[in-house]
This record gives sequence, C-alpha cells and structure tokens, in this order.
Amino acid sequence: MSYTKLTKDIEKYYKLHGMQYYYNALETSAEEQAESLLRHNKVRDIIIAQWKGDKRYKELISCAHGGWYSYDVFNEPLAVYFVEQGEILALQVLCERGIRFKIEDTLNTLERAVQEFPNITKEEMVKFNLDLYLQSESYHPVGEVVKYRGKALTLIDHLIRYIESTDEVEYLAQLQVLRDKVYQLEVKKSDFKCFKHKI
Repeated sequence: MSYTKLTKDIEKYYKLHGMQYYYNALETSAEEQAESLLRHNKVRDIIIAQWKGDKRYKELISCAHGGWYSYDVFNEPLAVYFVEQGEILALQVLCERGIRFKIEDTLNTLERAVQEFPNITKEEMVKFNLDLYLQSESYHPVGEVVKYRGKALTLIDHLIRYIESTDEVEYLAQLQVLRDKVYQLEVKKSDFKCFKHKI
C-alpha cells in the first residue's frame, strides 16, 4: 500500500514539473531507458526526503518491508537516518521484522533437517561449509539451515551495528544474546518475542 502511495507521489512530482512519467520501451533506446531510470531514482529520493521531513515513518517502513528496493538502496539509508534522528522505535520496527522472518525460516529448515538426519548434532550443522554449499547447485537440508541462519545473522549484525551508536545498552545486550543463540542454532521462537516493536 505504501509503495503505491510512493509511486503516486513520484508521478505527481513528474506532472508538477512537466516531466513525462511513462514511456514506451519499444520506442526508446537503452541509453534513454537508463537516463529515465536515473531520473526516476532521483525523484524517488526527493519524495523519500519529503516523507522523512513529514515523519511518515510507517509508510517508509512499509515500503522497506515490501522489498521493492534493495537493502543498500532503501533499508540501510533509512536505518541510518533513524539512528541520526534518535528514532530508535522506528529503527526497531524497520529491522526486527526481517530478523524474525529469517529466524523462523531457520527454525523451519532446522526441523526438516533433523527429520532427515536425526543423528546430526547442532555443532556439526554449525560447522557445515556454507560457501561450498552456495557454490553448488545441489540441495541439502543442512545447507538450507546454515543458509537461512547466515541471513538471520547478517540482519542481526546490521541492527547491532546501528544500536552500538546509541545509548540502548539493554537492547544491545538482548540482540547479542539472540545472535549467540542463532549462531549456535539454539534459538527458539520464544527468544524473539520481545523483538516485536510497533509504532
């Protein structure tokens, strides 16, 4: 929904400044299409800056959660902005959702892996070579566990990095405990009940 609002605001900006929003890809060159994309991204960034100024945090977070833009392009700058503005609750809402989902994916794949390999230990899973698995085109239940675990750890590490620049000592400690449990594959759903902040 918020992505639709963002798109409409971008389109309004185009019309207000006498710019053509739509174009026929069959009638434009690759260079023209590349220029059009650059122009669109510049306008998008202008609108996002306006939304930040208007404190439309719910809508910005909703756009981030929609996954329409890459993490580096949208989520990362938004997280940094929230830290700079001292908007810790908004930062938590922005980041925690992805962490929860990736931990749930880890737990689901862990359950399947244990069913297929009932004698394997978590210590053995932790030592599984993820790099080799990602290079291969084969499927392995334990490889999937470690893959999703890695994604969860990456998101937790991002949030830890943001929080380290704040005074949120208790929350940082909670994140570090969660990270250790995810790393050791000892995490349970009850471990991230406290990571469900809402605006």
